Amino acid sequence: MKSFKLFLFVSFGITALLFSGCKKEDNPPTDEHDHVHMGFEFNYVVDGAAYDTSTVYTINGTAVQFTFANFYVGGITFMSEEGVPTEVKDKYLLVTPTSGMQEVGELEKGHYHMARFFIGVDSVINSQSEQDFATRSEDPNDPLGVQSPSMHWNWNSGYKFIRVDGKVDTDADGVPEQAMSFHLGKNEMLKTLQFVTHKDVEEGHDGHMHFEFDLAKAFEGIDLSQEYFTHALSSQEIPLATKFRDNLGSAFQYKHQ
Repeated sequence: MKSFKLFLFVSFGITALLFSGCKKEDNPPTDEHDHVHMGFEFNYVVDGAAYDTSTVYTINGTAVQFTFANFYVGGITFMSEEGVPTEVKDKYLLVTPTSGMQEVGELEKGHYHMARFFIGVDSVINSQSEQDFATRSEDPNDPLGVQSPSMHWNWNSGYKFIRVDGKVDTDADGVPEQAMSFHLGKNEMLKTLQFVTHKDVEEGHDGHMHFEFDLAKAFEGIDLSQEYFTHALSSQEIPLATKFRDNLGSAFQYKHQ
């Protein structure tokens, strides 16, 4: 009988140890220091000069003065040296000349070889309205909510992926007098950009990434004295909108810090 009791005691003890070990493996402790806050900042320039709404620039021989230059950033993805992607889901930034550094999310420490994002919003978001996000979002400053100036046409035509407004000189007197309006929307106007970053995200270093947006490069090959309006909503406007969209690939650059 004593041997049987001893057997039961040892058996229960081993079982308890095994169960305890399994619980530890199923719920590994998390280390908050394994992650670093990632942020994006976009610096605006015009042919290398600082962006300023009070300045008249010359682009492709035409005097230009800007009023607004706002755009959405979404689909943010980081890739390791081995090409393994880390996507930041459901994150959108509304970028303006004064938005500064904006938080993207937390990223595991490590080396990130590339970063990718698109200018605009995906097709699911683009089928919704500003009011949808204004009423459903817990954040009163949701970038997809109502904006001023507006970044949405209406419920039927979707969001403005990028909006650049201002004035251009059409009579060659050096004074911008004609309203300029480049508003891209529609799903086919989404532009995906990819950058080699070689960014080390580690403790003691911020996870911030800096980009430059050169508006002069966005208008490369466009005669602004004649081509100064497109909302990409009609067949006549699509060629100019497509040219502007394709220029965005060279208008944005990653700036190593």
